[in-house]
Amino acid sequence: MRFSGQGMMSHTATTTISRYFTKSRGKALSTCWFGLSTAEFILPVLIVYLLTITSWQNICISISILVLIFLPITSFILIKNLNFESREETNEKDLKDQNIKQWKRVEVLKDYRFYIVCLNMLAMPWIVTGVFVYQSFITESKEWGTFVIAQSFMVYSVLSVVTLLISGFLIDRFTSRKLLIFMNLPVMLSVLILFYFNSSISAFVFLGLIGISNGFANVLGSSTWAEIYGVKYIGSIKALTTALMVFSTAFGTALFGFLIDKGFSIEDIALVSFGYMTISLILLFFVKNKLNPQYI
Repeated sequence: MRFSGQGMMSHTATTTISRYFTKSRGKALSTCWFGLSTAEFILPVLIVYLLTITSWQNICISISILVLIFLPITSFILIKNLNFESREETNEKDLKDQNIKQWKRVEVLKDYRFYIVCLNMLAMPWIVTGVFVYQSFITESKEWGTFVIAQSFMVYSVLSVVTLLISGFLIDRFTSRKLLIFMNLPVMLSVLILFYFNSSISAFVFLGLIGISNGFANVLGSSTWAEIYGVKYIGSIKALTTALMVFSTAFGTALFGFLIDKGFSIEDIALVSFGYMTISLILLFFVKNKLNPQYI
């Protein structure tokens, strides 16, 4: 049931948008993720406020009733006229993008480029999940104080949303393939901040930089695969990448916990994270000019 919300709904939404938009795919995806990011920003504050009025049981029941009423209605309105002929209209210049080779998942698994791009795509999920789960360990190590991380999340959310909106326009102008190499640079800088600085101000810079990478990663994580491998089998390809993402979050949590148990400091863990991203970025640099789609 939890997967249906966090995993399946975002997977279904981004897959649908990747399939039905070509020349405006970046803006469409950033708008989609903007809704999710806005909810992540508003709902925690709203729930905390509602808890001062009523119990959490009443809040959960009320939310469930609202979803049961509005989800079927909005879904019906949105999909009743949806088919492959209803895709975004393109001009003659854009028709070339619809004539790329449509890769099947079994073909993608045999493509070495897929694994190099995945190494970069999975850096954010495992590192950031480790940071979020072990934020108390980071806070104690850095002596930041109880509420510093919580306050820093506001910077994370704001910059994540801002980057989402900007990234859509950049992708439509320059393509995801060209922007991919810049995706992890902010989070690489953030772990260096974590390594070198102890001031509580650095927590805001640290999570702010992670938010910038998160905004790029959300949009690039869908549009890149559509650009390289086509949209006909994008559902099965993204299902694979989503499964890898979920695995990487579990891996990140386990790795952070293992390193902490072995006596690693947060600075050591930051160095391990930076080393992983450096290696994956170097590999991507060597193949960045080979990420163009194959045309029929």
